[in-house]
Amino acid sequence: MKYYLCAILAIFFWSSSVIATKIAYASITPILLCLIRFAISSVLMMVVFLFRKNRVHIAKQDLKPVLVSAILGISVYYALENVALAKTSASDASLIEAAFPALTALVGLVVYRERPSKRMLAGIAASIIGVAVLTQFDPGQSSSLLGDFLLLFDGCLWGFYNYETKSISHKYDSFTLTMYQCAIGTVFFVPMLALEKPVLTNITPAFILTLVYLSTACSLGALLLYNYGLKGMKASTAAVIMNLMPIFGVLLSWGILHETITLRKLIGGVIILLGVWISTTRDKTA
Repeated sequence: MKYYLCAILAIFFWSSSVIATKIAYASITPILLCLIRFAISSVLMMVVFLFRKNRVHIAKQDLKPVLVSAILGISVYYALENVALAKTSASDASLIEAAFPALTALVGLVVYRERPSKRMLAGIAASIIGVAVLTQFDPGQSSSLLGDFLLLFDGCLWGFYNYETKSISHKYDSFTLTMYQCAIGTVFFVPMLALEKPVLTNITPAFILTLVYLSTACSLGALLLYNYGLKGMKASTAAVIMNLMPIFGVLLSWGILHETITLRKLIGGVIILLGVWISTTRDKTA
């Protein structure tokens, strides 16, 4: 249960980052925000790492999964997500992100030869239905095919991150693994600045507080919690828990932005929770 709770708390931080990011965009461009956000997280982790008594370094034979997870799951993932969200509708984005567990299972099946159980597939299906209800999908809403494609590709990248991290999570503590991933991911954000014209203006106290929150809770804290959660669950199970993001997003929008929670959103949230429960509980008859 502690692994599930850590993963859920990580999802909460990631959900809250949507509101924080919107505030930050008044002063900074998307990919530059990613670079500064993860650079701060990396520096903080390195300082803590230097003062640890039992410091553990990544072994040479484990560098490949660390590099793959850092580049695909942090650098490319976050950069493409920011670009995609500017090109597609919110309803499309929510539905596509709901498909991340299915894409993770697909990556596991094709690349890592892991076949998902019927219970897992049922949970994924329920979660996708729940998010469809929750987001009130409108087929007539304007959307970009490129943005949708980038988000689908991001789902595959998240699958690689899950499986690559899971493959070595038993060898290293969450802090060490996350520190290496953040540091490598930060470096690879630099060449990605070519995708935009970096802008940093209008530095306000709100922007500084937002940047600190994104760097500590949403980047550092969330990754630590999520990587720790991966130690005690399957990568595909952890991906299904990602479907809690729309629920947290609705609650935060209601509490902070004072948006109305409709009956449709409540029903969708219940279905998503049902899907997560189906996927994360074991079949006693198995």
